[in-house]
Order: sequence, then C-alpha cells, then structure tokens
Amino acid sequence: MALFCGPAHGRRVAAGPGYALPPKGCAMDNGTPHPAGEGVPRTVRTEAKQGDAAHSPNYPLLLPFFDENFGILNFPLFVARRIIFNTQPSFSRFIIRMAMAATAISVAAMIVTLCMVNGFQRAVSEKVFSFWGHVRVQSLEPLRSTVSEEVGFASSDSIAALVEKTPHLSHYQSFAVKSVVLRTAGNFEGILLKGVDERFDKHPFGFMVEGRSINFGSGGYSNDVLLSREMAARLQVKPGDTLQCLFVRNAADMRTRPLVVSGLFHTGVDEYDNNFALADLRFLRRLNLWDSTQIGGYELWLDQPKRMDTLAKQLSRALPQGLEARSIRALYPNVFDWLGIQDQTKLIVVVVMTVVATINLITCLLILVMERTRMVGALKAMGLGNGGVQAIFWYYAGWIALMGTGLGLAVGLGICWLQMATGIIKMDESTYFVRTVPVHIIWWQIAVVVLAAVASCLLWLRLPLLYVNKISPVKAAGFK
Repeated sequence: MALFCGPAHGRRVAAGPGYALPPKGCAMDNGTPHPAGEGVPRTVRTEAKQGDAAHSPNYPLLLPFFDENFGILNFPLFVARRIIFNTQPSFSRFIIRMAMAATAISVAAMIVTLCMVNGFQRAVSEKVFSFWGHVRVQSLEPLRSTVSEEVGFASSDSIAALVEKTPHLSHYQSFAVKSVVLRTAGNFEGILLKGVDERFDKHPFGFMVEGRSINFGSGGYSNDVLLSREMAARLQVKPGDTLQCLFVRNAADMRTRPLVVSGLFHTGVDEYDNNFALADLRFLRRLNLWDSTQIGGYELWLDQPKRMDTLAKQLSRALPQGLEARSIRALYPNVFDWLGIQDQTKLIVVVVMTVVATINLITCLLILVMERTRMVGALKAMGLGNGGVQAIFWYYAGWIALMGTGLGLAVGLGICWLQMATGIIKMDESTYFVRTVPVHIIWWQIAVVVLAAVASCLLWLRLPLLYVNKISPVKAAGFK
C-alpha cells in the first residue's frame, strides 16, 4: 500500500507496520483520503514515481519529513544532527576536532591582532597628543622645521576667543619653545625647553613619575623645571637639585639662569625624553625679552581627535593673517604614517586567517563526504536529490564553523582580557614607545570580522559539496 503526498511532485510513500499519522492531503493508491492514524510510516521512505525526476528541482533545499509529534521537519537538518551527535568512534571525528581547532585558532588570532593593534595605535597616539595636544596655533613660517623656536606673537582676547570657539574643544594652553643648555657640576645637555602657562595644571599630564609639577605662583616667574627621567640620569640630578640654564640672547650674548628640578616625567618616546624639558612660560619670556602678552602659540585638545584635521583648517581660516592652525598629524606625519601602516597588518592577518580557516573546513568537508559515500548513495536511491544531500553536509560544516568560531571568540577575548589585567606580554619601549602590549577592544570591529569570516567560510563550502553530484547510488553501494 502507498500514499500520494503532495500533488506538486507526485511522491508516493510506502506503508508498513509502525507507521505514524499521515500529513493532511495524503491519499491512497485508489485516490481516497487515508484515514488518520493508519499505516503512515514513522520514518518516511519515498519512492520516485515515473517522471518524478522531471518534476523535481535540481537542488531542493528541503525534503518533507513527517513525525507524529512535530509534523513536517527539515529532513537534511535532521540527518545532519544525527551525524553530528553520533558518539560512535570514527576517523572523521578526529578530523572534525582538528578543523574546529584550526577555525578557533584562526578566529582567536584575528581577534587578538585587532585588539592589540588598536591598542598600540591608541597608546602611541595618546602619548603624542598628551605632550602636544591635537591642534597647534602658531606664527606662519613655511620653511620652519617641525620643532624649533617659534616666532612669538602677541596674544589677545580676540585670538583667544577664536580658539575658545573651536568645536569640540576640551582644553587649551599657551606655550613657547627655546633652545638652551642645562649644566650641572660635571655634565651638560643641549635641549629644547618648552614653556607652559598656568593652564598646564588643568589638563592631566600623565607622565609624571617622581616629584611634583611646576609651581606657577602668582607673581614673577617660577624657576621650576620638569626633566625626563633619562635626562636627569645623564645630568645626575634628582627632584630638589639645582642646575644652570645657559642660553644665547641676541645671537651673541651668553646668559645663565638657575633652575630647580621639581619633578621627573617619562613618556616612553625617545624624541621627547631625550630632547625636551618643561618650565614656566614666563621664564621663557624673560629669556627672550618678550612682553607679558607674547607667546609661541596655543595647544588645543579636542574631545573628538578624529576631526583634528578638519577643525584645524576651519580655525586656520578664521585666524588673523600671519597665524595658522595645524593638526599634530600634519606636524608629525612620520609617526602617524607609521601607525597607519598597522592597519595593513590587521587586514593581512584577517585575510590570511580567514583563508586558513576556509581551507581547513573545505578539507574536513571533503573527508566527511567521502566517508559517508554509502550513505549518500542510499539517500539518493531513496529519492533525495543532490540539493538535499548537499544541505546535510552544509549544515554539518556550518555547525563545525560556528562551534570553532565561538571557541575562537572566547579564547581571543580571554587572551585580550588577560593581557589587560596582567600586562604579561612585554615590548621594547625604546623601539615601540610602550612597555607592555596595549589592548583596545572595539566591539563592532570584532563583530564585523567574525561575521565576515563565518559568511566567507559558509560561502566557499558550497564548492566541495559539488562532489556530491558525482556520487551515484550504484557506485556508492560498492564503495569501501
């Protein structure tokens, strides 16, 4: 006895003992509706009617599978689940574990690379910004070097008002730079002395390692100076010691002034630690014979650093003639170009790891298909099309990819959080400006990379499934 289930494909379902309820619309061979609960197989076995191949789609995604409790189920998914959770030992299970581990390692490597490169870029950028700000306003000098003595200009309320109106401004201060020589009893250092005003204390200077900041006081000028830890070691001084500041005035007149070391700082950037010291701006005015209004320029800090170039151009157009505003990225292109190259590192690692994961999954899938050749032949003999068989293995490979990705995501984030908590991975600070590998987790980047990697793997996994089309039931029966 057989049932016709569904007029679209003309499927005929064999009946026998242990049958479940038929789906609605099934009919007996003689065309009469089948009574509920009589002779419908619990596990449907289909037999192709004559001309069935002509009506069947080339790649059917779903094959109706009937169950007395759940009704119509996704048959390829059902078979894939049975294979996935099969506990019998087999060679393919070892291959599956290997493919899952390779996928997890690839995903973890992508996540760790993203977070560490992002952290490195942010850490180095913040060191530059903390020392110089995001935008600098100074006299227009086309042939001037990046860091040298500025041509002073008279600050005014109108210029200060333009600076204060800069969008996203969080802090600004006046500054000036002068070349001097610091001398102790047996040592001397030629440096650039950077003068800052009293607003310096309102912006956190996160590089202090010993002593105190500059005491600006209320009158005259302060003779405090902040040295880098490396410079203090070369001069053999410590906080509280006095040294002499030698400078040239009017291109020929050598003068000297005493300074007191108030504190030590350490940025980790050799260019700053070896060449710069900080002092009171009023002290530099005294050295240069400037009046109380003259400064070397303004340093601006923004709460949206990504817009520094745009805001610098806007401010530069508003400033009086003879003044310009430039972003720190434009003043130090070598540093930021070097940091920009790290974006290529991220891209290369993501692409390579995605290719590695895809190749591993493709190899694993081919082994699974070859191991299940006889099952594929049996399913085809019972009427399941190539698309249905492909769907079984595609679900199987998709499960491996998702499990591997989930495991890699957990491992990658675990490594990042461990590094953030302990700083166990060290770096050469003299070369990379940081002592430990910094980590910065950007969640949307992780989501995009992981989803793109999974989508790429699932897309390319369709290629090895074409091997299923070449398996015939007759040849599969004799396959060993």
